[in-house]
Amino acid sequence: MALPRLREELALLPGAVLADGQPSHTLHDPTRNLFFQIDWPAFEILRRWQLDDAEAIVAGIGRETCLQLAAEDVMNVARFLDQNQLLQPQPGQAAELARRAALLRGSFGKWLLHNYLFFRIPLFRPDRWLERLIDPLAWLYRKPFWLVTAAVLAFGLIEIFRDWEHFSATLVDTFTLSGMVSYGVALVGVKVLHELGHALTAKRYGCRVPTMGIAFLVMWPVAYTDTNEVWRLTSRRQRLQVAAAGIVTELTVAAWATLAWALLPEGPLKTVAFMLATVTWLSSLAINASPFMRFDGYFLLSVFLGMPNLRARSSALA
Repeated sequence: MALPRLREELALLPGAVLADGQPSHTLHDPTRNLFFQIDWPAFEILRRWQLDDAEAIVAGIGRETCLQLAAEDVMNVARFLDQNQLLQPQPGQAAELARRAALLRGSFGKWLLHNYLFFRIPLFRPDRWLERLIDPLAWLYRKPFWLVTAAVLAFGLIEIFRDWEHFSATLVDTFTLSGMVSYGVALVGVKVLHELGHALTAKRYGCRVPTMGIAFLVMWPVAYTDTNEVWRLTSRRQRLQVAAAGIVTELTVAAWATLAWALLPEGPLKTVAFMLATVTWLSSLAINASPFMRFDGYFLLSVFLGMPNLRARSSALA
């Protein structure tokens, strides 16, 4: 039986080395901007897809590599491609495609549940102006800046320890309505910097950043940046840096704000520095670093373990 034809716009990209040592590749669907990680046997099968015959593909792989596959392996790859809409539609397949779309969409109740739990509103297309910011902000990624920031962080923490009574008393004094509003404004500013950290780091490694905007988690607004293209990167270290960039940005703001609080005289600027310091420490360490919510800690764990779609896979296993 002839094999179905692949969609012509798909791109096959080199991927990272998997945990067991075998090479991987990434199949990119540019229409949906989705990335699919495939292992070495699947890559060898796709390389010979134009042979249009499962037995011929298996024979070619056996002659040219050390892999020993069967025709069933080729058909498994064909099923994977079909399930993920990576094949060209066949004549007379419209009804089947409509049935799949309806199945994926589900009932109105299911749609409402999923969209209530999580949906996105894109606001900006930042790719062009991020390109212009890379060179002027390159100093942020250099060693001298991080050494100075580490020293600032150490000095700020020492000052908090030495003047803990004043620090804790100021924290209690800010638990007012106007204080909560000020914390909210500070949090918005910090989250904008957080997302810029992700976006700039991804762009620095040559990834496209198509959108930035607001996502709603159970109707709670959070900023988001589309960094799907990090799956183009073959280096796990670079992927980890993109995933950690938001937390690192917030901790950098916290370090310098803590120093400002320690050095400034009493007044509005010292209060602003205090709020920036406290809101970033809390946001970074208590929320973003947690792997149990789909924030930075989750993506760091997913990349570190080399397990894409970790939440979906763990849910399916459970």
